[in-house]
Amino acid sequence: MNTREVIPLRQKLDLTLSLPGSKSVTNRALLCASLAVGNSRIYGALKSDDTEVVLRALEKFGVKIRETEKYIEIVGTGGKFKGRKVTVNLNNAGTATRFLTAVSVLRAGETVITGSQRMQERPIADLADGLRQMGADIRYMGADGCPPLQISEIQVPNYKQYVVRMKGDKSSQYFSALLMLGPMLGKPLRIEVIGDLVSKSYVDTTIAVMKPFGVKVKNNQYRSFEISPQKYKGTNYPVEGDATAATYFSALHFLHGGRLKFCNLDYKKAIQGDVNFPDALRQLKRVASRTIDMGAMPDAAMTLAVCAAFAKGTTRITGLSTLRIKETDRLAALKNELTKVGVKVKTTKDSITISGGKFRSASITTYNDHRMAMCFAVLGTKVPGIVIENPGCIKKTYPGFWNDVEMAYLSPIKLGQKNLLLTGMRCSGKTFHGKRIAKKLGRKFVDLDNEIERTENMKIERLVELKGWPYFRKVEQKICSQFAGAKNLVIAAGGGVVLSPKNMRALKNNSVNVFIFADPAVLAGRIVRDQGRPSLTGDILKNEIYTVWEERRDLYLKYADYVWDNTNGKALQNVVWELK
Repeated sequence: MNTREVIPLRQKLDLTLSLPGSKSVTNRALLCASLAVGNSRIYGALKSDDTEVVLRALEKFGVKIRETEKYIEIVGTGGKFKGRKVTVNLNNAGTATRFLTAVSVLRAGETVITGSQRMQERPIADLADGLRQMGADIRYMGADGCPPLQISEIQVPNYKQYVVRMKGDKSSQYFSALLMLGPMLGKPLRIEVIGDLVSKSYVDTTIAVMKPFGVKVKNNQYRSFEISPQKYKGTNYPVEGDATAATYFSALHFLHGGRLKFCNLDYKKAIQGDVNFPDALRQLKRVASRTIDMGAMPDAAMTLAVCAAFAKGTTRITGLSTLRIKETDRLAALKNELTKVGVKVKTTKDSITISGGKFRSASITTYNDHRMAMCFAVLGTKVPGIVIENPGCIKKTYPGFWNDVEMAYLSPIKLGQKNLLLTGMRCSGKTFHGKRIAKKLGRKFVDLDNEIERTENMKIERLVELKGWPYFRKVEQKICSQFAGAKNLVIAAGGGVVLSPKNMRALKNNSVNVFIFADPAVLAGRIVRDQGRPSLTGDILKNEIYTVWEERRDLYLKYADYVWDNTNGKALQNVVWELK
């Protein structure tokens, strides 16, 4: 099974991060640009699975697109999409499915909108009914009320304006879809909300994105919306950093303290509702028990739930009915996985209540849901032994997530004259990075395994073969004691040095100890390629790595002053500049 373990973070956060572009803003901007008269360049757009399916679908609609490293150029169609029959598979992208369903009614040809198995279970009936009220011919090709859909061109009614009445309790995306369609209809559109509108902030985002493209919407306090016939105008549009992606790192800051800055997200000017997430985090600290309404930012509620597990007292998070119909039933998924790690959880149809517990290691099922993977990665920075199943599902909205998480482990270290001691499993990168760091710092590099081989005048594998591991450990202890008074060194220790408290007392006497972590599955792959490693358990090296890791994980963390995550192997390339 494809998994990734998350290692606890021992140091405070010290991170400046450039976020991926907002998925919500990117998809809206792409759609507005495709409907515009003239060309548009979308700068800072998110490049992920969800935005990729939108681009490819728009191309099927006849939109000309040119992608560069800095921007995506869209040749606007003025709403005149190609009229041939097309089938568009939008996989698991809910936003894309809702938005493209709406604009498909502008096409002269038949459009089939389909998606993954989960997408074919997610409701879209309210949006379909709203489009039918406008004269669109929409038919279900599978389960009633869900994709796949067969959509034909809208038939213009003979009355003066379109009036759509639609329930507001399922998804604000239905309303956003109609709002973006509205200016292209040739007649005024009035959308009346039945009941209360959920996730109002996402509608605010839609209206804010439409404005630079020259389109205005009248919002009657979320009870109704009015859009007159207008033309989208091509423009250069900068996409701000993803506020939902920021919530995972705001949560790390909440749990670990320190310093956090985002390069491309201005909380005072941002148009995304999730910029209010830090306010929700502050509520976790104010009182022993609290109720927090997250109806305006339900995607961020999952991360808040994880953080609430570490807060005193009881936390009730409300306004979450929409989570039931996302990539998975997120309320049920949160309950299942938080219970696995020892947290006490209760759920209703639209809320989750969290009241502490005793944490334990667990393998986290992600249900192919990117937000489950990312919010439980946050938990793993506090609880040892959290393994994320299907970690690649984050590509849906945040392909660089794991790289950015690794950067969060690279806090500056003030060494002075102290040694830099690197501990970790075999093939974690102690020697490779130790040599680089020593060279940059102008220090002597010491590999304790090499010192043992020099003393015994033979390779370690031969030493173990002739005299066994107990003898090796005695020699290792003697070598460690020789460096108890050393200064200004970079020392790479053997993987098993943490087994001896005496070794660690000697080495930490005048050292800052950094534990270099890499996921066991990654280590297993490196070890297979690295010949000449003697077995520790008698099992084959690829298998024993997991056994040894379970035995040593707590010891590595016990003695670590800092933890570096070297699973990907890229984050540590710049780590030398963080040493002072």
